[in-house]
Amino acid sequence: MSADLLIEEVHFRRDWINPYFLGRKSLLVNLSDLAAMGARPYACLLSLGLPVSLLGEYFEKFIIGFLEECDRFEIPLMGGDLSRSEKVVVSVSVVGYLASKGPLYRSGAKGGDSIILIGDVGVSELGLRLIRQRSSKCMSEIADLPSLESWADGPDSYRWLLAHFLPEIHLEAAMWLQEHELANSMIDVSDGLGCDLLHILEESKCSAEIRVEDIPVPPGADRITPASRELILDGGEDYALLFTCSQEQLERLKQSYPPAFSPYRVIGRIVSGEAELRLVSDSGSEVYHRKGFDHFS
Repeated sequence: MSADLLIEEVHFRRDWINPYFLGRKSLLVNLSDLAAMGARPYACLLSLGLPVSLLGEYFEKFIIGFLEECDRFEIPLMGGDLSRSEKVVVSVSVVGYLASKGPLYRSGAKGGDSIILIGDVGVSELGLRLIRQRSSKCMSEIADLPSLESWADGPDSYRWLLAHFLPEIHLEAAMWLQEHELANSMIDVSDGLGCDLLHILEESKCSAEIRVEDIPVPPGADRITPASRELILDGGEDYALLFTCSQEQLERLKQSYPPAFSPYRVIGRIVSGEAELRLVSDSGSEVYHRKGFDHFS
């Protein structure tokens, strides 16, 4: 079971996202929490706090988007609550199950494991930066993909905006890894690659090295520079899948990984020692200091 909040002026601005996209995203980010443990979605709950002025069209567009994702992943909306609020508050709870074997925890990483990434990192942050640069309130009026593509004015920027509004979650890949016992630990990257990898290291009581050049750079971004390195390590809300596996598991992964899933990338390894992440590059190595999103920093 998992629960998540999306709060206006904390997680989103109402003038920067249409309620239709917000409805879809609010379920997607919760399903990613189930993916992080290899669970299969079963049902969801939705509670909304809304200003009275938004009970009409805004509410309807939100629900349409939310239910579209319910249909796509074949999970029912079982109930919830609606309340008056000064700002928009979205609370989603999801329930998942495991058909066999146990869940994948953050605490299962072992010395010698490879660190593997499925999906892109830094892309959602690029989408947010694009919206900020244009400072356009008309974003709230964009309610379909053709309009979003037109506003983006380019394939790379369109991909950035898609990643920000409708993140790709790797649910099928996560369930496959769990069912085939090909991961020792796993997490979804919501607060930033470096920050979330540290969560695994802290829970598993081990250290890690990642090679920065092996992390895929977002489309349209420069190759590895100080700016792009910060983007791929600290950009949040990508919902990529990060997991560790032994060398024997990695060999089986190479032989049987379904081509329909997003490609995986080996970006580092788990080593013994205290919970510390070292960044290795052609110019040397350094200790990573947590910079990912923190609600209370």
